[in-house]
Amino acid sequence: GTFSEQARAWGIADVGLSTHAAFFDYDRDGDLDLYVVNYVRWSPEGELRCFGPHGEPDYCSPEPYKAPASDVLYRNEGDGTFTDVSEAAGIRQASGNGLGVVCADFNGDGRPDVVAANDLQANQLWINRGDGTFSEQALERAVAFNAEGMAESGMGIDARDVDDDGDWDLFMSHFEGQTNTLYLNDGGFFVDVSDRWGMEASRPSTGFGTALLDFDHDGIRDLYVANGRVSLPKNPVRKGDPYVEANQLFAGIPGGGFREITPRGGTRRAWHHSSRGAAFGDFDNDGDLDIFVNNRDGPAYVLENVAVKRGHWIGFRVRERDGTDAIGARVEIRFKGRRRFDEVRRAYSYCSSNDPRVHFGLGAVRRIDRVVVRWIDGTEETFGPFDADRYRTIRRGR
Repeated sequence: GTFSEQARAWGIADVGLSTHAAFFDYDRDGDLDLYVVNYVRWSPEGELRCFGPHGEPDYCSPEPYKAPASDVLYRNEGDGTFTDVSEAAGIRQASGNGLGVVCADFNGDGRPDVVAANDLQANQLWINRGDGTFSEQALERAVAFNAEGMAESGMGIDARDVDDDGDWDLFMSHFEGQTNTLYLNDGGFFVDVSDRWGMEASRPSTGFGTALLDFDHDGIRDLYVANGRVSLPKNPVRKGDPYVEANQLFAGIPGGGFREITPRGGTRRAWHHSSRGAAFGDFDNDGDLDIFVNNRDGPAYVLENVAVKRGHWIGFRVRERDGTDAIGARVEIRFKGRRRFDEVRRAYSYCSSNDPRVHFGLGAVRRIDRVVVRWIDGTEETFGPFDADRYRTIRRGR
């Protein structure tokens, strides 16, 4: 019932100011490696004092520190230890103020890549070359900056196939005054579609934890964003805690786009807290996706999904031969001539770990013709058919 500190023994005792982390198998050797996002090169001697609009002490953005940090990549040696391969892999060639990370195959070559969301710095897209090294290609693939060519305050992040074309699109939550940003993936290159997909509604808020998931089972991904101010506002919502604001829930619209649900946050009344992390999963195993929200200086809350459902659903626990979750496996479902995709992934949102089960809303569909799993080593297996409205376990080789 106790824990002991083993970071140094395991080889992961980096002293950087770390924020988010992701386990993924970048070398596809069957064990999980570790990518750690760092924020600034901080020291007590370099600490600064910053002030709000009325001269009161306030949050310091990363800009005054002028000390962006490089992230860290650890290779799993398969014996309970890790090796820092950041330099050899090329990760040290770039730096930023990192807050979010997600891993997926963004260019369609079968190898997991990495996107780091940076605060007021260009985002990073590390393309996996397959030889143990990565190439930073965010600028040329149009995900470093928004459509206006501006670096935004990247915090929360998710990667899903929102337009059902078989590749991973990107969503990032941002600081007030900026919109949250949706980048559609078109053959490994990205287009900022935030304006036409309804993200102007996010401009007054500061977003952190986030996910693109189908909460009402209509077959279209919805969007949740946990909000909480960082800097002092001129007109606070609540006296005594000027940092609180309501979270946001957006319903997916057929054909592309989002519509904000009211009351804000999708609850019966809007709750105002300073939210940060948001973890997503079916906590009560009733077939729909719930949310756990972590709040600064306030109680966390568990949001049970009681939304009116607009269709059926199906979910899968995808496992390797040894029973571990098949992190990085792509899951494709086929039905009535259509295809939908998701991936086994725990690391997304903001400083959170999530339910690894893949979950699909199906609308009126009651039966899946087949499920095609592409395992992390590139091999594929086909399973099914399956009836809807149940979870099933898929294991490699069975």
